Amino acid sequence: MFMFLTGFFYGNACPVYIHVEDNLGNSLSNITILVDNKAIGVSNSAGILELSLEEGIHHIEVLKNDGLKTFQTVSVVCGEKNHFKFTLNTSNADSAKLSEVLVQSKTVKKQIEESPFSVQVIDFKKQYDKAGDVGDFLNRASGVKLRTEGNIGSQVQINLGGLQGKAVRIFKDGIPIELFGHGFSLGTIPVNMLDRVEIYKGVMPIYLASDALGGGVNMVTRTSNKDFAEVSYEMASFNTHRVTANLYLQNKKNFYGGFNGSFNFSDNNYKVNVPVQNSTNEEFKNVKRFNDMTRSSYGEAFVGLKDKSWADDLRLTLIYSNFYKQIQNDAQMVNVYGEAFSKEQNYTGMINYRKKFFDDKLKVSFLTNYSHFNTRFIDTARVRYNWDGEIIGENLQPGEIRTGNNQRMKYNFVSSRLNMEYQLSDRNFLEFSELFYSQRRKGSDPLGAISVIEGVDVLTVPATYRKDNMALAWRSLWLENKLESIVAGKYYHYNTQGYTTDNYGFAWKASKDDSQFGYLSGLKWAEKNYLVKLSYEYATRLPDEFEVFGDARMVKENLDLDPEKSHNLNLNGQYTIDKENSSLVFSANLFYRKVKDIIFLQLDIPFSRYINYESSEIKGFEFETNYTPVKWLTTGFNATYQDIRRVGIQETTFKYLNDSRVPNIPFLFGNFWANTYFRNTFKDGDNLNFTWNANYTHRFFLVAIPKSQEPSLFEPVKDFQTSLTIPKDGRLGQFSNDIGVSYHFADQKTTVSAECRNIGDVRLYDNFNVQRPGRSFHLKLVYNFF
Repeated sequence: MFMFLTGFFYGNACPVYIHVEDNLGNSLSNITILVDNKAIGVSNSAGILELSLEEGIHHIEVLKNDGLKTFQTVSVVCGEKNHFKFTLNTSNADSAKLSEVLVQSKTVKKQIEESPFSVQVIDFKKQYDKAGDVGDFLNRASGVKLRTEGNIGSQVQINLGGLQGKAVRIFKDGIPIELFGHGFSLGTIPVNMLDRVEIYKGVMPIYLASDALGGGVNMVTRTSNKDFAEVSYEMASFNTHRVTANLYLQNKKNFYGGFNGSFNFSDNNYKVNVPVQNSTNEEFKNVKRFNDMTRSSYGEAFVGLKDKSWADDLRLTLIYSNFYKQIQNDAQMVNVYGEAFSKEQNYTGMINYRKKFFDDKLKVSFLTNYSHFNTRFIDTARVRYNWDGEIIGENLQPGEIRTGNNQRMKYNFVSSRLNMEYQLSDRNFLEFSELFYSQRRKGSDPLGAISVIEGVDVLTVPATYRKDNMALAWRSLWLENKLESIVAGKYYHYNTQGYTTDNYGFAWKASKDDSQFGYLSGLKWAEKNYLVKLSYEYATRLPDEFEVFGDARMVKENLDLDPEKSHNLNLNGQYTIDKENSSLVFSANLFYRKVKDIIFLQLDIPFSRYINYESSEIKGFEFETNYTPVKWLTTGFNATYQDIRRVGIQETTFKYLNDSRVPNIPFLFGNFWANTYFRNTFKDGDNLNFTWNANYTHRFFLVAIPKSQEPSLFEPVKDFQTSLTIPKDGRLGQFSNDIGVSYHFADQKTTVSAECRNIGDVRLYDNFNVQRPGRSFHLKLVYNFF
């Protein structure tokens, strides 16, 4: 199949290797390479670019950012070694200069980070040889804390600027990630599938048109302007296996196609320390998890056309994903389950269209997609298990977790997004975006809620949820483009209809319709060595369908929910010291959030319900430094402090908790890293890299305590408070270290890497009392066909 696709796009293509070096024999990276006057790509860290060319004569030119260039006319013959070396004389000051466009061009990462928003971009192009998933790299970013409930496949929440959960929206290429299923999630996506991740803190850009309260994360999938094919395989502890495949092909008529896919499997059978009841009392012991297996797959195939008179880009994408997850325990790791599981299948079709009109003054981008989900949640066991995997009870009522479930659900999603930008003048732009989202849910559960009056399974009655978000912005450039400003207004509307029950089993049809307005503004001042940004948004998050209608099992409806609202303010600064062979970058961010009508799950017996509970105030700062003292070493660290306080408590019973910390959220954490790069170690053209990553999370309380009883930052907690903190063994915080090594072979096709995570085998927690894996080993192989 692979050879067929290659032959389809290039009937007689030959592999070609271009190597660029200076007059001293040093390999040169990031050199622009043109073939027959068309830009093809840039040289990699070893000075090499691999490509496929038709057999025959070609004109190849290489261009350096400081203006140096050279060219050759070469003959490409299939079946022979088409290796061509180019030498740039770096001592020749009279070399021709690049055009102004090339000299002044910026990377996509730099363009985004220099926008008026508080945003950080993680570039994955140099991380494809690393093991793990996207979440591992997000957790090292400044101001970001991931909250997981285990290993691969477990639920992941992002804490961003003191807000987490549904307050932080997640996207794939600007599309809400929930439309792609659990097969594409922060806990399952390998880094090889992405080009970059954009982290927006507090203020969301116009093009996402989202109702995020505390910011968002946009994962941008891998793309290319040249052909490539890559596969990777990772093997790790706990019987973990991960595979990725990426393919992109394009012919001379600008017809292209490709595939991106991944497969994950893990038994997740790592050891945890849990309470076990013996004959006389309760004791803690280490046991292996036995019902936590995860299996997921994700694949997307696409075809498209570029650079046509009627479309700059038209793409059709088909997606399939599959997810299976066993369920081991509750959030406190007290109740253990031995047979419960969930699974999901997802089918998605997507059309993406981009075109520029009126001499490129008007840019239009439109995307629409349809998704169908089939989900199952099975909890019908009549036996009970202990942590040793032994049956300790038989012939009981069905259901280990609650009262039993045999749930089947079908979801239909429709989503469309329109983005438009019109250039009013050289320095003024008008931007518009709209996101429409619709969901229809229908299912059944013979063990679930039944209407007493009508005698029907409430899940068999369809529930619908629709929302429409719009944004209009004016963006301007001032003072020779050093100053950039943006002001915008936003409109949010949602409508939901469904079937709901009360605590007595009575049921009725219900609906809710609501609208909200929001606005934002931002300023950016950029000079050669420093950058200052100020941004503000009055943000809104609409309640989603689950919060409104519940799950027809243990969470009941609340059609009176109000949207969450927040005033978000950011002040960012960055200073860069850049020299020929070294650089030093300082970054800082001060942020403030004032949140109202927080949607909170109120636990009750026998049913829980989402309510608008209270308000909070968040003050915090982030600091990060990146230092490259020499070409072969980069190092840095970041630290985040976020003071998250409950305010405006009206209930007399809980007024003593006014100004207390919001519980179960880390408030002080940071990272340190060091990376080394050695070239030509064993053979010309090879690369040997070493990495070290360290993470620290300060202790935090699981429950709310009065501010007067809070210990100071480094003061030991009182004896009675030890069981209320994470970690609860008296440690001041959690500190873990990861180390790794990777080797890029001289042919630049093969990379092998090995990592050891949590080398100290430290007991780690992210969310409540759920333990994360101990020490683990990872081995990864990446192979590039071309």
